[in-house]
Parts: sequence; structure tokens; C-alpha cells
Amino acid sequence: MLAVCLAGVLTTVGNVSHADEVEEAIKEALAAYEQKDYVMAKQSLGMATQLINQLNAKTLAELLPEPLAGWEAQAVSDESQGGAMFGGGIAVSRSYSREGKKLKISIMGDSPMLSQMMGIFQNPMIAGSMGKMTRIGKQMAMEGKDGQLTMVVANRFMVTIDGSASMDDKKEYAKAIDLEKLKDM
Repeated sequence: MLAVCLAGVLTTVGNVSHADEVEEAIKEALAAYEQKDYVMAKQSLGMATQLINQLNAKTLAELLPEPLAGWEAQAVSDESQGGAMFGGGIAVSRSYSREGKKLKISIMGDSPMLSQMMGIFQNPMIAGSMGKMTRIGKQMAMEGKDGQLTMVVANRFMVTIDGSASMDDKKEYAKAIDLEKLKDM
């Protein structure tokens, strides 16, 4: 059964630069499992999971928009390594600035802790008490009382846009995120 699960993971990884490292970690886990070295098997599977999270973070980073007209952008920050605060998972962010105004877009996903928080944002009654509900295209979003724009996408990702920029600027950036690709991840 473990071999079937591991084969499925390898199939989803595809031909990417980390694939060899992922395959190696999975093979180490399987060998350790067969030798009943469950501690090593678990550690190797954890390593494979982290490597896959890094691959997913690269894909997420590609969904962060280029700067809109008149804006400048910083490099994308891959925060999946420090995801312990959210119980693991993946996270990327990018900061943008224009004429003293700043905003930051963060996308977080695949976190057990985050999935618990998402229920709050998806319940219109609770979310409504935290801010104003709005739409970005077909996507529901919440304009928080603190000026943050939050979207829960595909029950898996939380997109937040915050900073000193206006809510209109934040909404324009939200529209620039390819939410359909995010849903398909």
C-alpha cells in the first residue's frame, strides 16, 4: 500500500529539478519501511513532503502578479520553509509600492491550522461581522475592518492583500491574480 501511495506522489511531481531529490527521499522511506525502521521512514517521507511543498511554492509564486502600471515590485518571498507557524504548508508573498503606498500579497495553503481558520472566512455570518463581504470577479472576498482584503480559494488557499494602499488598489491587484489557476493547483 505504501508503495502505491508513493508511486502516486511521484506521478504528481512530474519532471522537475527536485524530482530526483523527491524520488530519492521516497525510495529511502520505502527501504526503511521494508526494514521496519519506521523512524527513518517517517523522516524520509517528511523530507519528500517538504521538497514537494517547495515545488508547490514555486508554482504559487508564479501566480503572484507582475506590478501594475506605475507600481514597483520586490522579489517573491518563498515562506514555505517557515510554515511551522501555520502547521506546515506553503506560503509565498510579494510586496509592491507606488508613491509611498505599499501593499503585500500573500498566498498560503495546505496547512491544517489554516484550514480551520478558513471556515471562519467562508461563513458569511461570521465573516460579515469581521468586515464587508465583496466580490473579486466570481470570488468572494472580505474587506477587513483593518484594511486587509482576504479571499479563500478552493477551500485550500488563503490570499491576503494588506498594506497602506487603498482598498481600490488592493482589489485591482486581487483581480490580477489568476484565481482559476490557483483553484486548479
